[in-house]
Amino acid sequence: MNKTFIFSKYQSKLLLRNYKTMAIGFLMPVLMFIIFSNVFVDIGVDNTEFTIVDYLLPAFIPIIIINAVIVIYGQYLASYEEQGNLLKYRLLGLNNVTISFGIFIATLIFQVAAILILIITAIIATDVPIPYDNVLSVILVLTVINLFQFAIAYLVTAVTSKSATYQSIALILFNYQMFLGGLTFPPEMFPDFLRTLVEYVNPIYYVDGNERGMDRK
Repeated sequence: MNKTFIFSKYQSKLLLRNYKTMAIGFLMPVLMFIIFSNVFVDIGVDNTEFTIVDYLLPAFIPIIIINAVIVIYGQYLASYEEQGNLLKYRLLGLNNVTISFGIFIATLIFQVAAILILIITAIIATDVPIPYDNVLSVILVLTVINLFQFAIAYLVTAVTSKSATYQSIALILFNYQMFLGGLTFPPEMFPDFLRTLVEYVNPIYYVDGNERGMDRK
């Protein structure tokens, strides 16, 4: 546990040095929320008392998680494998599980901070309902999303030998889940044929739907 903590702390410092990645990760969801909340401010959702803006927060939080796990965590793991750093860390007494978990904990801290900034922005900028009575359920859903993205990133790093290859695949996976999972635009806005398609080919659609359901309560 002590080795994991030390490695996670070291990995967090490395992540903080990459200010460009940090800036994109923190600012992109916030800017998207501000822009779309103004664009959709007067658009309601049929047969509900909610507006499109009420759906933006639970749609954008998974974007932060996917970016943190698929893009950041996976890229670091792939780079370490390519550069031979995994072998170096093993010689220092760290096994693959410790290394992978340490990188993941660093990205988890990053995503928690980014989510809090997004929530604070949503509370200040709009009257978005926050499901305070269902916090534990929301945390459970976000944990499932993290585990799902972790499995994807770990699988892709296992079958790729170059970090550049992983980066290309990660970008495709990120955009695929974001645009065809209801994370950029709520699925309620999709035409029927596209909505039916994403229900079958994009699992992130369902976790986003669970969050929207909790948000209504």
